[in-house]
Amino acid sequence: MEILGESMAPTLTVGEFVNIHITRSIERGDIIAFRPPGTLKQAGYWRRDTTFIFRVIGLPGDSVEIRDGQTFINESPLEEESYTQEPSAYEYGPVTVPSNGYFVLGDNRNKAFDSPHWGFVSQNHVIGEIYQ
Repeated sequence: MEILGESMAPTLTVGEFVNIHITRSIERGDIIAFRPPGTLKQAGYWRRDTTFIFRVIGLPGDSVEIRDGQTFINESPLEEESYTQEPSAYEYGPVTVPSNGYFVLGDNRNKAFDSPHWGFVSQNHVIGEIYQ
């Protein structure tokens, strides 16, 4: 699959090709491919064959909050400097990830159309994990 946008920079770059490994064992930090949430499809934003790729930040039951340029999971700061383009320039949450979902963010936080914009990824929308 070819990367078409910059939302996962610097980890994945435009024009790069990645492989998708089919898995249901998702962990925090994994980069996953998934079908867009139903709310976006119903609003006509994405075609049926669109695939999103983002990093899993929140697992089922986690509390997620973004403030002061830092992401917090269950009130503890998440170490993510090794893969983010720059700190988040927005505030979000706290929210609790539903039992059947994931909270995802792009590594290029301020240019990604991700969970803070449209919500959670349902587990049944996950296609698999990305491998470079």
